[in-house]
Amino acid sequence: MKTPSRIWIFLFFFVSGATGLIYEVVWTRLLTLVMGNTHYSISTVLTAFMGGLALGSYAGGKLIDKRFNPLTAYAILEAGIGFYCLIIPSLIDFAFPLFKWIYLNWGDSYSQASLARFLICVAILIIPATFMGATLPVLSKFITRDEAHIGKDVGTLYSINTFGAVFGAWASAFIFMRLWGVQSTIWMTALFNLGIAVVIFLVFRPPLKETPTQHSAQESDITPLPLSNKEKLILLSFGLSGMVALIYQVAWNRILSLLLGSSVYAFSLILTVFILGLALGTASYSRLLAKFNDLMKVYGISQIIIGIFSLFIIPLFGSIPFVNRWVYENWGLQFEFIQLTNFLTIFALLFIPTFFMGAQFPLVIKLTARKLETLGRHVGQVYACNTIGAILGSFIAGFILIPGLGLQTTLISGVFLNVLLGTVILLLGANLHFNVKMYVLPAVLLLCIFGAKSIGPWDKSVISSGSFMPYRIADLKEAELKKNKILFFKEGMHTTVTTELSVSGNIFLRVNGKTDASLALDMRTQLLSGYLPMLFHPDPKSALVIGQGSGITLGAVTQFPADKIRLVEISPAVIEGSRYFDPFNHHALDDKRVTLKLEDGRNHIALSEDRYDVIVSEPSNPWISGVGALFTVDFFKMLKKRLNPGGIACIWVHTNMSPDSFKSIIRSFSGEFPHVTMWESIAGDDYLLIGSETEYGLSFEKAQHYLSHKTVGHDLNRIGINNVPDLLSLMIMSREKLLQFSASAPMHTDDNSLLEFNAPEYVYKDERAVLVRQLTPFIALEPEFVRFSQTDTKVREKVEKKLAQLQRSESQIEDIKKKAELERLLDQAMEEFNVGNISGALKSYKRILQIDPEHVMTYYNMGNIFRELKLTDKAESAYLKTLEINPFYVFGSISLARLHVFSGQPDKAIQVLRDALKWYAGDQEISLYLGLAYSFKKDSEKAIQEFEKSLQWDPDFPPAHFYLGVQYQTRNPKLAKKYLQTFLKLAPLKPGYENLEAGAQKLLKKL
Repeated sequence: MKTPSRIWIFLFFFVSGATGLIYEVVWTRLLTLVMGNTHYSISTVLTAFMGGLALGSYAGGKLIDKRFNPLTAYAILEAGIGFYCLIIPSLIDFAFPLFKWIYLNWGDSYSQASLARFLICVAILIIPATFMGATLPVLSKFITRDEAHIGKDVGTLYSINTFGAVFGAWASAFIFMRLWGVQSTIWMTALFNLGIAVVIFLVFRPPLKETPTQHSAQESDITPLPLSNKEKLILLSFGLSGMVALIYQVAWNRILSLLLGSSVYAFSLILTVFILGLALGTASYSRLLAKFNDLMKVYGISQIIIGIFSLFIIPLFGSIPFVNRWVYENWGLQFEFIQLTNFLTIFALLFIPTFFMGAQFPLVIKLTARKLETLGRHVGQVYACNTIGAILGSFIAGFILIPGLGLQTTLISGVFLNVLLGTVILLLGANLHFNVKMYVLPAVLLLCIFGAKSIGPWDKSVISSGSFMPYRIADLKEAELKKNKILFFKEGMHTTVTTELSVSGNIFLRVNGKTDASLALDMRTQLLSGYLPMLFHPDPKSALVIGQGSGITLGAVTQFPADKIRLVEISPAVIEGSRYFDPFNHHALDDKRVTLKLEDGRNHIALSEDRYDVIVSEPSNPWISGVGALFTVDFFKMLKKRLNPGGIACIWVHTNMSPDSFKSIIRSFSGEFPHVTMWESIAGDDYLLIGSETEYGLSFEKAQHYLSHKTVGHDLNRIGINNVPDLLSLMIMSREKLLQFSASAPMHTDDNSLLEFNAPEYVYKDERAVLVRQLTPFIALEPEFVRFSQTDTKVREKVEKKLAQLQRSESQIEDIKKKAELERLLDQAMEEFNVGNISGALKSYKRILQIDPEHVMTYYNMGNIFRELKLTDKAESAYLKTLEINPFYVFGSISLARLHVFSGQPDKAIQVLRDALKWYAGDQEISLYLGLAYSFKKDSEKAIQEFEKSLQWDPDFPPAHFYLGVQYQTRNPKLAKKYLQTFLKLAPLKPGYENLEAGAQKLLKKL
């Protein structure tokens, strides 16, 4: 046998680390396509994968100590990985009927379905994952020749493998799957594994077993001795350390994807940085081991350092939106550069804690592995313990801590676990002076507790502002100024969902910072997505809506006499957040015909056997990781199978992507449905593709009926559609033109995932104008799409003449003009008010109400004017009108309460605010006016409680400081002085407190 140099071994293990990470990413992608892109599914796959690694490391370590040649064993393992991974896609296809059976029979039983899916994943992944886990103890046995260098050699080997994993985490997204697709990536990766085995067998020709020598271990040498108490402590603590590390990773992944976007590239960078920190820590400490006298002391201190720095970076996450803004404004919007700055941001935050996480591995190996004869067993034990801990950490973070405590408290919990773990290690295992154990360690623990208490909560508006999208930077400014009210905020298992209210009356729902639904411009797409397919089907009895968002699309579908309506939504938090849209979606979720399925929409289409007359697919943006799977040929094939004969499918697509990506969706959809039309819901932005296997059209009589319908007509009138020609003017083209327009684009498949890898670039680049220019020559309205059956001949001729003269998006143009006029009148009214022309302002507001009788902000502004004029009754009527239009318009509630307080009706004010607090978490203004109401009632205790609560919401809220100063002027003059002085520092920074400033000056003179 020719013995390979260390360089060869390191090269092999670097490549092995890279391939292992690529497999993890690819297998997760393939399995979630059949299990659903949910947190449960991803956790199931990762648990099965990491469980295999743990089993492999433990079993491989025990076996390799029994005189098997490590190099031969390693080559066999790599060959096994390569061969097996080539057939995994086929195994997943083979398991598809099992996944379907589980979904159909146990879909409503979470425990049964989860266990069954887990067992299938284990059956598919256990062999290659076990082989991967065994490679570390096997190669450790080969490369380590000196007991004095065990920690250094094994640590160096592990760091090389981890550096390979760094490359795999980055390259899988940025190179391999982006350029070659999933299947080619699997083939290429498997060839690397097989190549390693071939090189070892052909070049080095190792024997199956080691040749015994006079120094060979006897059987007694490799018989495992019972673990000492110290070894038990080390292994248990290393397992717990792995658990805490995964708690951090899951929580960091969630907060960073909220702040940097949920694209495949963001997830790749987060994983890359995390593993890079581990690799650097392992590599560095492997070289430093000989310099440490007390390894247990170093081990314990490392745990504490991880905790301290993980605590230190918690408030820094809240600053990332401002970093994003600075980068966009100063360094530009080039995609590659943005990814680099994202990498540097993540690295700056996570490097120190991940470095010390990685540093523990060589320490623990050195502490537990003392003999070469049992090295494989010890390395396997160490790796298995840490991996089992990681599995537990992933589960605890994703299923218990984050949904129960939120992201920030989850991170703080990890900090305490780390510091506590480090303290226990130092107390029980390190050689420390008695005073250090008695005083220093408890002091460190107390400092961490005080440090955690001093960290304020992240500003929900800021972290949810979507600052990773340059065109949302204005939203960040509004968040800074606290212009909007947060109606709902939840960090669920899948996503972070926020529902906010603006002073204009717009409610918008954000998922991981991305606005997915609103009452503003999105209304057109939301309404038309539901109304168009239901109008085109002659008699829809069943419908499926994929994606809840605001529920407005679902609400549109419920306006038709269907017998069965199913909603499939992946996130329970979205369902909760959408409840604030109930007044505008016809309380769709309360409709008895609607059944809710909490599931991935694609998974439901793939695995269920239900068929529908109408299917509406309205997911989030395709640049978001996993969402692109609802825009592929593979999905459209499944969609077609879920339609009844004559059924109609409708999908939403936007233009915030490259022209080729847009065309790919069109070509893929049009290739599956023989009858397709495209409709423009928002000019240049949002489009609807509507397809069927049978020819369809718009019944003039049915359309006329619904246009005169109380709710449907009202909804369509709101977006400028008053008649059939208005509706038809939104048509862009039919299938023949669509195929011509998209002919040059590639098909979008599950394998190439074009959207997922190409669309994120267009978050920073706007080519909508280019796309519209390319689209325009193909536009062809088709008057014959409207079908007449019982219409009077004269009426028909009149309508046909109008249809023949139609111009593209006439109704939309009129709607845009109407909105522009509203904006002009609103600006004019505010200008009139600012110069003191009250009558002119009121006149402009009345003109606004003639155009839009439900313009919430107009009633709100009129109420403010009437309040200034001391016209209390008129002000009250205006504020009540805002709440009649939008029951969740908390600005109206606060202003109405304020009116009652200062008109001497504190009980009315308290009742208004208590009513608001039934559905609103509260804020600094609610608490302020509750405090003022109690002040008017001479209830000083409750007033102080509410004013202090106001400062809990916003510590820099000037009026709360002022009124606390007023309350404390007799009972605690010193404290009153402090509050008043704070008020005078804060008041000049915000307008509107001039009168209170004068009052504060007078009170301070008295004090």
